Amino acid sequence: MKFLKRLHRSIKHEKRHVRLDWMVALTLLVLLILSCMMVYSASMIGNKYGTFTSGIPVGETYFLQRQASWAILAYIAFLTFSVVIPFEVFKNKQLLKTGFIIMVILLIIPQLMPAINGAKSWIRIGGFSFQPSTLAQLFIIIYMAFILETRKEKLRQICTSSELLKIFGIPLALVTLIAMQNDTGMMLITLSVIGIMTLCSNMHSQNVKKILSLALIAGIAVVLLFMLKGALFNNGTSYRTNRLKVFLNPFSEDLAAAADQVINSYVAFGNGGLFGRGLGNSIQKLGYLPEAHTDFILAIIAEELGFLGVVFVVSLLLILIGKVIFSGTKSRNTFSAMYSLGFASLLVVQGVVNIGGVTASIPMTGVPLPFISNGGSSILILSIGLGIATNILSHVKYLRSNRKK
Repeated sequence: MKFLKRLHRSIKHEKRHVRLDWMVALTLLVLLILSCMMVYSASMIGNKYGTFTSGIPVGETYFLQRQASWAILAYIAFLTFSVVIPFEVFKNKQLLKTGFIIMVILLIIPQLMPAINGAKSWIRIGGFSFQPSTLAQLFIIIYMAFILETRKEKLRQICTSSELLKIFGIPLALVTLIAMQNDTGMMLITLSVIGIMTLCSNMHSQNVKKILSLALIAGIAVVLLFMLKGALFNNGTSYRTNRLKVFLNPFSEDLAAAADQVINSYVAFGNGGLFGRGLGNSIQKLGYLPEAHTDFILAIIAEELGFLGVVFVVSLLLILIGKVIFSGTKSRNTFSAMYSLGFASLLVVQGVVNIGGVTASIPMTGVPLPFISNGGSSILILSIGLGIATNILSHVKYLRSNRKK
């Protein structure tokens, strides 16, 4: 209680609501509005034929209404975590212990649900769906920032592998649960974020090598396990194996069905040219791209708004990433610095993986484009994460203004 009262006095004194970075707030607002526009454009015709709802026809504004509702909730959450809830709240050890228990429960529940595209990573209750691994990613970033601050003196010394496993046991346990969901994309992104935060920390170089070695061994073991599972039970024709084959040769005659998304994505980019065909005039959304409103929404943007539209979207994302990195590099404490760098790395890796998959530069992984793709849980969690980073940025502005006096 005293901890919260002290934080409240600190926030009131710093006037973080006055120091809200309006460039971040405006950029996020534009992205969310653009998201609603493009989700509507990508789904309005297909909805009549149940293209995205397992053959069940729905109204043309079905996904627009859902996306708009989540976008409004996400923006409110962003403002709440930006100006109302101080980032220092997440430095509470008891809160993090409780959060870990909740994360374990949420990550286990999807194991009881039906698989979607080979992965059990969604909690579905009626018309509500939630992907707990997105929340787990944010929790891991917060927890990593916490232990890198509280254990920094210990980590500056050479630690044994058992000591490092004890310190980083919670993040690794959550990554294991994500891997059990058979969601390779989320697992690899999470491991990448942990690796980047480890490299950016001020721990002893020997500890960094040990942690990266452990993560590499774990990653290779998981990949080999999935490959063995596919070879034994699917004769090399599993969903994941086909995605790898499509990446290596999308125009193979043996992969006609599996390669449809990539090939039609190529067509969308080609049709769009520099200026696009115009908003709402995409051809590939007419049943050619099965995930037009989610994973492949960038292809629809490219076809309707052209190359310049893609550049505009990527530029908005880069503005947010740049602001988050700035807040981390200018922060005076380890927690806020590591959190900002961790969240920025999440946006970068997720964005690169989505764009790489859409353009077939890397194998498809089913990862949404941050703040754009249809999906309530992703937009909400990322907006909360951005709100925490913006709160840190307000604190940094307060410190910089004091130094100038």
